[in-house]
Amino acid sequence: MNGSFSFTSYTFDEQNGLLSFRYTAYNDGESHVFEERYVFQRPFAPLSPEKRKVLDRVFFLFHIAAGISYYKAFLSDVVSVESGTLTKEESSFFTTFYFKGLGEFFCRNELPLKKVSFPFGEKTEPCLKENLKKRCLLPVGGGKDSSLSLELLKEAGFQGEEILPVSCGTARPIEETIKVSGLPASLLIRREISPELIALNKGGKVFNGHVPITGIFAFLLLACGILYDYAFVVMSCERSANAATRLYKGEEVNHQWSKSFEFESLFRSLTQKLVPGFSYFSLLRPLSELKIASLFAKYCQKYFPVFTSCNKAFKLDREKRLDRWCTDCDKCRFVFLSLAAFMDKEALVRAFGKDMLDDETQEEGFKELLGLSGFKPFECVGEVGESRLAFLIVADREEF
Repeated sequence: MNGSFSFTSYTFDEQNGLLSFRYTAYNDGESHVFEERYVFQRPFAPLSPEKRKVLDRVFFLFHIAAGISYYKAFLSDVVSVESGTLTKEESSFFTTFYFKGLGEFFCRNELPLKKVSFPFGEKTEPCLKENLKKRCLLPVGGGKDSSLSLELLKEAGFQGEEILPVSCGTARPIEETIKVSGLPASLLIRREISPELIALNKGGKVFNGHVPITGIFAFLLLACGILYDYAFVVMSCERSANAATRLYKGEEVNHQWSKSFEFESLFRSLTQKLVPGFSYFSLLRPLSELKIASLFAKYCQKYFPVFTSCNKAFKLDREKRLDRWCTDCDKCRFVFLSLAAFMDKEALVRAFGKDMLDDETQEEGFKELLGLSGFKPFECVGEVGESRLAFLIVADREEF
């Protein structure tokens, strides 16, 4: 852990919708230049001079957030920001974002916990006084949660262009979920990770691991709100995202920290002065995983043939993607177990391709979910108590 890391620059080509972030790391006498790109779907809503000024500030903050993927490669001791000036509040936010967002990364790599001190200065921030249209951007991941949010918004009276499904990248479950929703339009943002980072990761020469991707995308979604004129971003993060996964060196580590209410509150506080009319919140926040599973089983039958939560269906390398469920990972086990408490068994087995509770090779994995052995997995799964309750409900269901 030495060397330096610089947030070098960012540019936005409005004509082509191309946003580019550049970073530079110096380590052991070598220089590494990274460039991450995002391509926004055109056309945009009309952009006034005031909107452009605020959008530029949002892109700067997005530049700092996205840099976590590249900073973690070397965990440099010296950090500099050349692309702009952070305020004291912004500096404090990103110190927390990097520390808590990299908690799992530190734990899995057995590294000391490390805080990044971001330089700050005096800066007058712009403020968007124009009102954004009161309509919803809804990120779609292809799983049960975002499908439920889509249906709950429609049930509440939002229709047509008042709900815009949005995804960063695409995969079969995302495309089919949007199609099944029946909404007239959707928004696709394309992300290109720096080839330099991919090469370093494949070579095993750098630290690798989990980053708070939902937190990074929060800034992307704020930019989308301005570019496409949407006042609300409706997330689908549940109550259990607030729960720590385990303790590491005296600190709580939460795999889902950037899905937690803590992050959501910090993000809102950071961006409220910048875009007062914008709101980022989770529709499912008050609900347990089991409540979400019960509502999904009741209201979302049309999504049963297409939804998928298995991470292997969303691999960056398209050639390594699975079409549906792998039926042999923590996510598959938890989703199957929670839905088994409420869904018709035949429909559930048809969706997954097998009865996971009738597979003895899954026993150890289910024990971990139930807190009977090992640790709760570093994965987007519910709390141990929720898994236990689901198991007891399933045990009383005659068909299982």
